[in-house]
Amino acid sequence: MKLTRRMRLFICLIISLAILFGSTPPSFATSTFGSDDIVYMILTDRFSDGDPSNNGTFNHEYRPGDLKYTQGGDWQGIINKIPYIKNLGVTAIWISPPQKNELLSRDGTESGYHGYFTNDYNSADPHFGTKEKLKELVDTAHANGLKVILDAVPNHTADYLAPYATSYDPPSYCPAPPFNNPDWYHHNGTITDYNDYNQLVNYDMGGLDDINQDNPDAKNALLDAYKRWIDDIGFDAVRVDANSSLPKWFIREFENYLGVPTFGEVFNGSVDFVSDFQNYQWGLLDFPLFFAAREVFARDADFSLIKEILDQDYKYKNTNNLVTFLDNHDRDRFLCLANDNYRKLRLGLTFLFTVRGIPDVYYGTEQACYGGGKPTEYTGIANKENREVMPSFDENNILFKHIQRLSQIRKNYAALRTGKQREMWCDTFVYSYSRRIDDTGEEAIVVLNNGWDESTRTIPLRAESSIAVGTVLTNLLDTSQTVTVTSGGVTGKQINVTLEGKNGMILVSGNPESYTPMEPTVTKIRVHYDVGYGNAVYLRGSAYPFWWDTGREMRNVSPGVWEFETERIPAGTTVEFKPVYNDVIWSTGDNYTVTGGQTVDIYPTFPPITRVRVHYDVGYGNTMYIRGSVSPLSWTSGVVMTNKSSDVWEWITGDIPSGSSFEFKLLINDSTWSTGGNYTGTGGQTIDVYPDF
Repeated sequence: MKLTRRMRLFICLIISLAILFGSTPPSFATSTFGSDDIVYMILTDRFSDGDPSNNGTFNHEYRPGDLKYTQGGDWQGIINKIPYIKNLGVTAIWISPPQKNELLSRDGTESGYHGYFTNDYNSADPHFGTKEKLKELVDTAHANGLKVILDAVPNHTADYLAPYATSYDPPSYCPAPPFNNPDWYHHNGTITDYNDYNQLVNYDMGGLDDINQDNPDAKNALLDAYKRWIDDIGFDAVRVDANSSLPKWFIREFENYLGVPTFGEVFNGSVDFVSDFQNYQWGLLDFPLFFAAREVFARDADFSLIKEILDQDYKYKNTNNLVTFLDNHDRDRFLCLANDNYRKLRLGLTFLFTVRGIPDVYYGTEQACYGGGKPTEYTGIANKENREVMPSFDENNILFKHIQRLSQIRKNYAALRTGKQREMWCDTFVYSYSRRIDDTGEEAIVVLNNGWDESTRTIPLRAESSIAVGTVLTNLLDTSQTVTVTSGGVTGKQINVTLEGKNGMILVSGNPESYTPMEPTVTKIRVHYDVGYGNAVYLRGSAYPFWWDTGREMRNVSPGVWEFETERIPAGTTVEFKPVYNDVIWSTGDNYTVTGGQTVDIYPTFPPITRVRVHYDVGYGNTMYIRGSVSPLSWTSGVVMTNKSSDVWEWITGDIPSGSSFEFKLLINDSTWSTGGNYTGTGGQTIDVYPDF
């Protein structure tokens, strides 16, 4: 049939509309970024200072050592470290937003070192270098087989407009043209409810000025600015910041206009909420899996949390386009949450590199960065200690070697990049899954033991598996370990696997090249002391992973035995430490010592422990205090008590001599006294009281 001109025009229109509004994002013939990649995320300012001349003190924003301000990292620094990045085994570098940022926040308490305080969408940030230097970085990366990902911030500029304001005050404090037009922004105040989708899209995030993409001039200026970054510099893909706060129609148009794959930040743990965004763009950061994985691997949670997330994979258009991660620039470092345990991190990384999706490693993970060691994200976005300056570029440490090995395994086995993920086993401590390319039969089997002790499981192979009975499977993380497929189980084929605690296997058939993992230097401290039910032993010490000002909780391994293990202390290095009961009462006597690589058993003594337990529901937001007649109490000001449960508050001390009598009284919020007379107690005893107010 011969098509008329009108019919041809109509068909072209339909095709165009399908591309623009259809549910399936386009393919990208010019980009090779995809499921074969491994991402390395770099905060440019914190990575490497290759050119001190651009550090700048334009407005006192360069303050070495103060992590709220610029530290000097730049694009020349990344160029200098390309061999290091390549040797790690990653294939793509995700760098901080390159556009010029505001020097200081409105209140002056931080600089725009991170790239998310946009001032000028069309200019390079002078702290990082010139556009020519950025082009050199991308070209150098490409020459070394590395792709580069642009971090785009189309949702907001810096905080120039006061809440609800429609003009700049002072007029000079504003973004660069053309984004200095107040009509291009929403003026609805700051988001107060992140579950309200209208607020999410049309209100300011953390006070940052929210661009109104419905304004055609603002929209086109954003599209054109980022298109120039792609075309002029040669980026291979785009990460979209604050993706969930952008109109979904804009997300689709943004990706189509740029012509490269985009993956969005949808900061939400719900698969239902997150997965819908893949109807509008190529990929997503997998926040639901992130939240589950860190609970499991950093905090010893049940594997059912991961199972629950992976069981919903059918809701995504393509799970291989999900970017997976264990931590990032907005969340606490993994080691910070994992009690600085390297075994936990190695196991989490093994999962990250073998589960469906594209693994993303946060800079410094390979150098055991720990983000200060004390969690801060409960206060909001973690944006200081977790963004530390890269401490070293040591390619011989155990974490670098582990990531390097995982990268090589993933490159060698296509099944781990694109294979169908199928669960094989799940219980509290052990999780197993198959990654299989059904067309070719290539298969890798992953078994993870998140328990502390050695575990053995008999695991049936999947019915889809073509691995035959009698096949010897080799662990790619330690090729001295093998497992033979035997007959039996629900599918007629099974494996019997024994794993050490906090360890994993990647099992394949054939004859892989021999590999022996690096031997860790493990230091163990074992404290023998019966603390009683509901109490714990902490360690304080002279060098990280310890501090003298706060304790690190030990793990109860058996009745009266507490253990802490670390790979942080180098072999031969001696550290002083002391056990602390409930992180309050110090053990008696001198400090103890341990040398890196040793296991020490200690039998401490503690002073008589006096405990006051108050049974009273103070109501939400209120706190119980205690005052008394003996030090460390006084009658003039109260000491805050510890909330042990909904209606139980506790205060302990080792400073009251055994048998010594004292008086005390309770206060809510240190202002409302309990009724009646004073209570009495005796040093070294536990006193339970049931006050009235």
